[in-house]
Amino acid sequence: MKIVHVTHLYHPSEGGVQFLFKNFSERLVKDYGDDVTVVTCNSMYGPERKLFKKIEPARETINGVKVIRFPYQRWHIWVYPYIFKLMVKLGFSIPEKMLIKASGPYSPSMIKYLMTTDADAICGSSASYYYMQLPLWRKCNFFYLGAIHLNLNESKQAIYKTQLDSINASNRYIASTLYEKERLEALGVKKNKIVVIGTGVNPEDFVIDSNKVKDYRQSLGIPEHGVLIGYVGRIEKTKNVLHLLNSFLQSAKLHPNLYLLIAGAANTYLEELKEFAKQLPDSISSRIKWKGNFALEEKAHIFHSIDVLVLPSYNESFGIVFLEAWICKKPVIGVAIGAVKNVINNGVDGLLIDPHDNESLCNHLQNLSTNKALRDQLGERGYNKVIENYTWEKVTAKLRQSYLYALNNTQQPTQSN
Repeated sequence: MKIVHVTHLYHPSEGGVQFLFKNFSERLVKDYGDDVTVVTCNSMYGPERKLFKKIEPARETINGVKVIRFPYQRWHIWVYPYIFKLMVKLGFSIPEKMLIKASGPYSPSMIKYLMTTDADAICGSSASYYYMQLPLWRKCNFFYLGAIHLNLNESKQAIYKTQLDSINASNRYIASTLYEKERLEALGVKKNKIVVIGTGVNPEDFVIDSNKVKDYRQSLGIPEHGVLIGYVGRIEKTKNVLHLLNSFLQSAKLHPNLYLLIAGAANTYLEELKEFAKQLPDSISSRIKWKGNFALEEKAHIFHSIDVLVLPSYNESFGIVFLEAWICKKPVIGVAIGAVKNVINNGVDGLLIDPHDNESLCNHLQNLSTNKALRDQLGERGYNKVIENYTWEKVTAKLRQSYLYALNNTQQPTQSN
């Protein structure tokens, strides 16, 4: 099968959508021998951002996947914010077309490629980007890969009318969770357009010798019987990491064997959090460990070294770190919001915290810190869940099946997991 995947960024750029397309693309080549081309921008950073770092070469093959990186226009990044502010000040609403253009990327060469490709299936993400209007421009087998972060406040606009029209003009919307499917149906997406397949991990990427895990914990300064709480992911305000720090502060006062690891890309907000931690008593701050910009090879060490994973974010489309913790048989804690409630079965393979109760996370941390049997039970069940539903091998098979249903003009079940 000839497949084109369209994404705003791709490897070596890092992020959720890049991660999804890299794994899907390489699996389709490896497992099925498909002809896969990734169409993307030539930047390390998002096309709507002022920060730009060019990725070269423009064309290359990575693990069997052909990658084409297109240049795009950037002048509007500086101009549009001023226009938008003026329009709001004058009482005008901002047209959807301008908002979509502001996200970009506007690349005539990319659009020309997409308008003329004879691919059997074209799959793109995310919904806000300009090229996602392709099914409105031409007849083709186009698939939306779901990566919409649906706000907890359902009264807020989640997608524009243009995006809704484009989704309904496509072959399928590939959703990560049932919650995403239900929300999109409520917003006007046709029921027969949405199929749920989830996302995945490669179990083999997380196989590691137990002695190396022991050495890694020692390098972090974690004693043999210490309980290490871990946060792994982008370190930004929307991830609510400060709430985790405050909850750890309260719990650590009662449990001297409790430790915390914050691991993710280093940035100015990470430095703000470190400054906050410095103001804490030495007996607490000395038990907070930091891993900024850790190497990819360290990821397995980190997940095997922690005893509990916490993702306190209030805005998630899935939460890939839950799968990564589970494949290492670690219990997880997430916020009881739409998508996460579909991923974590509360009390069975993980725990959910009340988004309106600040004490909820403290209670779970204290419970798990003293109950190893519960930690082991939740972690084991999470592991089994991943093996049954969320390996890249199985999730890619579901994605490919979606492509085949469209090519054969046959109806596909809208719930695949």
